[in-house]
Amino acid sequence: MVKREEGPDQPRSWAIAFAACVINSVLSGISRTTGLFYVALIETYGVSRLQANLPFTLRNLLRNLGGPLVGAIGQRYGPLSVTITGSFLGALGIILCTFAPNVIWICILWGGMHGFGVALANTLFQVVVNQYFLKYRATASGFALSGACVGAFLLPILIEYLLINVGLSGTFLLTGGIIMHALPASLMIKEPPWIKRNIKHREEHPIPNKTSYVKAKSTHHSQPMSMICEESAVPEEKPNGIYVIDANINSSESFGTYKANVSEDQFFQTHDMDKFNKGNGIDNPSYDGSKINLNERTVTEKEDTGNFIGMRTISISDVSVSITMSPDSQQEASLYKGVIKMISDPMFHMISLSLASFAMVFDPSITVIVDYLNDKGLEGDVAKYFISMLSLSDLIGRLCFGWVTDRNYLSLPKFMMLIQVLQGICFLLIPMFYSFDVLMTLIVIYGMAAGATLVMYPILVGKYLISVQSLAIGCISFLSGM
Repeated sequence: MVKREEGPDQPRSWAIAFAACVINSVLSGISRTTGLFYVALIETYGVSRLQANLPFTLRNLLRNLGGPLVGAIGQRYGPLSVTITGSFLGALGIILCTFAPNVIWICILWGGMHGFGVALANTLFQVVVNQYFLKYRATASGFALSGACVGAFLLPILIEYLLINVGLSGTFLLTGGIIMHALPASLMIKEPPWIKRNIKHREEHPIPNKTSYVKAKSTHHSQPMSMICEESAVPEEKPNGIYVIDANINSSESFGTYKANVSEDQFFQTHDMDKFNKGNGIDNPSYDGSKINLNERTVTEKEDTGNFIGMRTISISDVSVSITMSPDSQQEASLYKGVIKMISDPMFHMISLSLASFAMVFDPSITVIVDYLNDKGLEGDVAKYFISMLSLSDLIGRLCFGWVTDRNYLSLPKFMMLIQVLQGICFLLIPMFYSFDVLMTLIVIYGMAAGATLVMYPILVGKYLISVQSLAIGCISFLSGM
């Protein structure tokens, strides 16, 4: 059996998405528990509401305003190192709060160390998830970002239980231990191997019929890098073949004369020759739009007429692949050039403004929804269910609408326009109604639209800012923080 080379949309890709979901559930879920810690700080340290709110305000500022710095570090050193460092700092900051003598130290540790750690760990996994998917990119992004909703359901219950039973200091310690669970998941947040592959451009001189010969030598019992077993019928017409590039072929037997073409994502694969003669290359899973530009190869072996079925074992070594990629598809290594390229791209500013407008509406709605519904005459015990339904519908929106763009029922710009308009309609209608049923319906529709919107921002970055993804994914939240 031929071992398939790793590519996008494989089982490992979904494992990466699950790891990102774990990181997001732990780090973003903690932000939904700040109301519990806020009350505990007032009761434990006897401080004012303003002082008790400072650690959480500082955390949110560093989380958003630190995005450009995180993006720059990620563009230079890669997502793996940045995510591991962030997970460790995020956990350490809360653990050290156990020994904090006053709120000032909690501001430094929770707001400073933990906040910067969250910025490092909770940003770049979105880039990696996009790189591991092509066909199911929107679905995978929604699955990864749904962790925040899962954490919002589970962590407040756990934190409330801990505060009652072990007090504030013990809760800080155990919460840090919970965040430590993001470290194993962080070890998986690394760029795909096809992006790390060294790419060498090489000029070749093809013969007039655009066919060159593979240099091969026949030996026995060599030490191969890869082994292929082929069982096939060789007809008199142009048969199928094994496609290799610049390889030493060690064969125990040889049969007939046939053509061998090249496939990049699977070094050896059997196909009809005519499919490859029609075009100049095939899609490279590293980035959309890149092509493999490879000449055809012809392998000449001992000819045997007639049809037969045979078993052949071939070993292949010293395989090298020449891949041609467009300059815009390659990751920009220079920070200076990356910043210039990013800020000169109008799409970066459009995505940033769209995310800022989304945050200006969504974040306050979570805070004021209960008070607003009380003003409409709904009791507090009833109004609190709107928060739960908003979180549940947000989760549904993140998980269940990626197929619309994955299956190309709507293009990404049209889908974004549709759900943005839908959110605006919901906000226009909410002040006009007082019925519980109508208001709950509008809140659910808005929550699903908001969840579907949020998961599309990393995909927009991956679509329009390919060469500066790590830098851009950190910078688009800067306006939201301001």
